[in-house]
Amino acid sequence: MPGWSITAEPRACDVTELAARLRRAGCVFAEDEARILTDAAICDGVLDADLLETLVRRRELGEPPEHIVGYVEFAGLRLSVGPGVFIPRQRSVFLASSTLDAVRDAGEQPVVVEAYCGVAPIASVIAAGVDARAPELIVVDHSPAALTHARRNLPAAVRVERAALPGEMDAVLRRAGVLGSVDVMAAVAPYVPGTLRDLLPAEATDHEPADSHDGGPDGLDAVRGLIDGARRWCSVRGVMLLECHRDQATAALPHAADRGLDCRVRLSDDGQTAVLEVRVPR
Repeated sequence: MPGWSITAEPRACDVTELAARLRRAGCVFAEDEARILTDAAICDGVLDADLLETLVRRRELGEPPEHIVGYVEFAGLRLSVGPGVFIPRQRSVFLASSTLDAVRDAGEQPVVVEAYCGVAPIASVIAAGVDARAPELIVVDHSPAALTHARRNLPAAVRVERAALPGEMDAVLRRAGVLGSVDVMAAVAPYVPGTLRDLLPAEATDHEPADSHDGGPDGLDAVRGLIDGARRWCSVRGVMLLECHRDQATAALPHAADRGLDCRVRLSDDGQTAVLEVRVPR
């Protein structure tokens, strides 16, 4: 066992040594991860050396740090995550911000849905950001494990639904009494082309569900499925905001146009992540 400092504030050299160990294991953000793991091993103001060693060994074996410590920082929120669930990516903050703007523009008490919600990062941002407007929030995913974390991340009033998407969305919205009345729908649907999933980092392929990545041959199967539902699900003022890679956005545009929908592309500041903004023409 290394000689970790048993205090609430470990010595700088301890964190440095731990970062070096993580770096040898291939961790790119070793310093940040060393601090995260150290913080997670502090119990009642005391650093538990045995617990820290356990956490570090899990990280050395390739487990994502978010799964190890049980949370991810996202848009200023600390969201519950855990083994076997998709970890929200920082690139999705762009979608969260776009969705928050759309909700604020949607008037009083809009109906807002996060599809393929996972642990519900987008809905969590909405719930934290528009208290005064009291939107009716619904989140939908097929994974019981992910929905367990979504429930922890959301206010009790949010409706959490388990359903296979996109096929069962009609039934979900009908039960909620909002079929055809959704003002804002947002989704980080799986959009990795199936043939490219093996190119993802091992942290993703080994520790996250394959169906949280695999979007079919070109990555757009789930995105197209959501676009197909826009006319049935959305209100006359409704908007659908869907994340994908910038290179996929142009392929999605004609699919929306073929269904008589208006669609434009927003790009994140780094130009890599796209948000498709889909509307039913009035």
